[in-house]
Amino acid sequence: MALVSLVARRVGVFAVSLLGATVVVFFVAEALPGDVAEAMLGLGATPEALEALRHDWGLDRPAVIRYASWLGGLLHGDLGASYLTGRPAAAEIGPPLAVTCWLVGLALPLAVLAALPAGLLAALWRRRWRGTALSFLSQLGMAVPVFFTAIVLVVVFAVRLGWLPAVGYADLVTPAGLNAAEWARHLVLPVTALAVVQASLLARYVRSAFVEVLTEDYLRTARAVGWTRWRALLRHGARNAALSVVTVVGLQLGAMLVGAILVEAVFGLPGLGSFLLQKVANRDILVVQGVVILLVAVVLAVNLAVDLVYVALDPRLRQQGASRQSGRRLSADKAGRAGSGPGSHW
Repeated sequence: MALVSLVARRVGVFAVSLLGATVVVFFVAEALPGDVAEAMLGLGATPEALEALRHDWGLDRPAVIRYASWLGGLLHGDLGASYLTGRPAAAEIGPPLAVTCWLVGLALPLAVLAALPAGLLAALWRRRWRGTALSFLSQLGMAVPVFFTAIVLVVVFAVRLGWLPAVGYADLVTPAGLNAAEWARHLVLPVTALAVVQASLLARYVRSAFVEVLTEDYLRTARAVGWTRWRALLRHGARNAALSVVTVVGLQLGAMLVGAILVEAVFGLPGLGSFLLQKVANRDILVVQGVVILLVAVVLAVNLAVDLVYVALDPRLRQQGASRQSGRRLSADKAGRAGSGPGSHW
């Protein structure tokens, strides 16, 4: 029951945070300068035409009423419709969202797979030149901006060597069939550019986590009973080191989304970055709100997943939850015994 209560609290925090985010997103979008009706009809539109369009789209209603209507649509999976095209906002967001999801979804596991061995070896070799070299490379990767890394990759592999395309995107599935080869060729450089910076940052955290684990008493005890360093580290140290690494991975998702927007600009990818800027410029507010709330929901969901993984990896959190629950039961029992004492009927 303690674990169920702990998970319920985490889910409750997620729900409240997401609800608060809808309020902020809606009213910040409302505060953007410009007029949706003028953006749709042009500056030469008559006042009557502007008023008629505002009435048709419900823009003349109070902001609170429009927020309630928008929130009700979100609860049913409806993001609204584009003011410019009339299409559902979800249909407008789908294609650029898929590009960004592919970019981040491939770069994140690649960064983790590169950071884990690099950080572990840097911790084990921290007093050798090899560990110093790995630490220097990770520091260098953190210091270099992601757009500069992307430009270097373009110059080397696209311009000089001509191995990969410099810009553009190819759909994975086309009317002619599966287009996996061209799709992969167009994503190699963007994914690598985004993964290099994130892998460098994660490697620093992995190194720090394993350096701390190497000094723990339980690891010395395992070595004293005859275990090898690798066996003791992987058997007992990996779980404790994973706690901080999982936390950092969750926190870095937001940074990866920002980095993805920069990478998309360098490689000319039709992702959420250019799409969102275009919609903001055209005052297509419902689509802008849909994009932002989707990104917020993804970040909050990942943080929720990180919290749940953290609870699964760290038994101390479950014990704390059980202790609080038993403490509340004990307090209730004491109150009950006090209430049933002499004079309680008064």
